[in-house]
Amino acid sequence: MSERFEKLYLADFDGLSKNKPQLDIAQKISDELPTMYEGGVRYSNNVIDMLITGAERAVVGTSTLVDLSELRGAFKLSENITFKVDFRDGIVSFDPEVAGRAISDLFREVVEVGVVDVVVPMALVEEAADARKEHGFTLGAIASAPDIPRLEELDVDYMVTEDYGSPMPDE
Repeated sequence: MSERFEKLYLADFDGLSKNKPQLDIAQKISDELPTMYEGGVRYSNNVIDMLITGAERAVVGTSTLVDLSELRGAFKLSENITFKVDFRDGIVSFDPEVAGRAISDLFREVVEVGVVDVVVPMALVEEAADARKEHGFTLGAIASAPDIPRLEELDVDYMVTEDYGSPMPDE
């Protein structure tokens, strides 16, 4: 994979759903390829677990983060954080202040914390691109290959593709 991709986005489903990240597997992967590791950060100190694996960036998603104040604490521990907005007919979050916010307001606070890398699903990319003009962060989009022309139009900095390495359904 290192010949085809600059970086790997690793979503650890055990970490995300069960709060049991597979740190040993993430470490083996991170040794081979620069990695953005989403392992289900709930509290600020969890970012250290993600980064100890050798991952270049710890991805902190709204669906697992207990509350936005934990992002502030996480950034004090490391600047190597990517903020991910999880979206299912609205922003998904345990924190009601996150779930009910406008994207621009949320990104303003995230940038005030110091986080400068944000990744969003394709459904939010246009709003995020507008917010980036105001708040000045690096923008990634979770998208598929057919979305590339639209991402280029919006001047998105990078794409996390869903087209490669998706887990196979249990047989």
